[in-house]
Amino acid sequence: MERFDEMLKNMAGKEACIVPEGCDRRMEKVLEGLPPQGKRRRLGAVKGALIAAAACLALAGTAFAASPGLRDLLAEALGSFAPYAQEQDSAAYAWNGFELKVLSAMADENTLRVYVQLKDMEKRDRVNIHGDTWLSECPMLSIGGLKSSVDITGSCAHTSFEHNDPEAQTVVAVVTFYGRMTEDLTGAELWADPPRNMMDQPQSAAVKIPLDIEMLPSRTLLRFEDTILAGARAEELRMSPLGLTLITGRLSYATTTRLDLTFRVQLKDGSQVDTEQEGASGHGTYRTIDGAHHLAQIWNFRQPVELDQVAGVYIGEDYF
Repeated sequence: MERFDEMLKNMAGKEACIVPEGCDRRMEKVLEGLPPQGKRRRLGAVKGALIAAAACLALAGTAFAASPGLRDLLAEALGSFAPYAQEQDSAAYAWNGFELKVLSAMADENTLRVYVQLKDMEKRDRVNIHGDTWLSECPMLSIGGLKSSVDITGSCAHTSFEHNDPEAQTVVAVVTFYGRMTEDLTGAELWADPPRNMMDQPQSAAVKIPLDIEMLPSRTLLRFEDTILAGARAEELRMSPLGLTLITGRLSYATTTRLDLTFRVQLKDGSQVDTEQEGASGHGTYRTIDGAHHLAQIWNFRQPVELDQVAGVYIGEDYF
């Protein structure tokens, strides 16, 4: 949270910002919606209010100030991760009667998440994910241009369109890439094109929007020696505010062991934080310079975790 605290100090030294209408109501809604363990963590009314207020203030001077509906959609999509999101200075791109604009993004070593406005300028109800034209006319979104210091042999991605406003013909799509990245995300882009083109020739996508993202800090929680977890050789467990990544070994590129494990992070105040789902959120495979194959499996948190507040972690029922 050091970056967030620094942002608050910088804001305090500048001219007063006009808080967008309804910010206090949305702030109360966000605080009321925090899971019980979040309240026990004592983000507390004061710190929680500062987080929500900062999110509102950060949007006040942008295009969101003139678009309450879009601002609310983004706030809904970001949830309690809003303080970790980095605003993107993206231009609006036209494609097939749609307007695309990257609004925000966040990333750690293994998860890169981008929030994209997709607006149907022709107002033909094409952002309705239950409509007949959704798959045939809407663009497929993915993240490309990533670099790595290791030989990446596999990755996965997911896009959610659940945050939408049918009346405004607008959706805030959440595009998530899972895999293995380095600290330098220079060159990362959001790609958009029809599904067939994206599957056949993704690097030739019609729309490529540059991303400007600094990676969130992460650290090693555990290094394993001769430890087998659910049949796989465990190597390292890493954590960032976004989630946990378990690195395991593989015999070759062709072998994959998906682990049926659950995690709970124990905080110093006695509370716990769960992952958003029991199974892995995503995964990536890679080969290091020594020729060894590795599998990174990623579990995202239900709410952000401050690294300096971690006391330990439960893997299944075992505590480390």
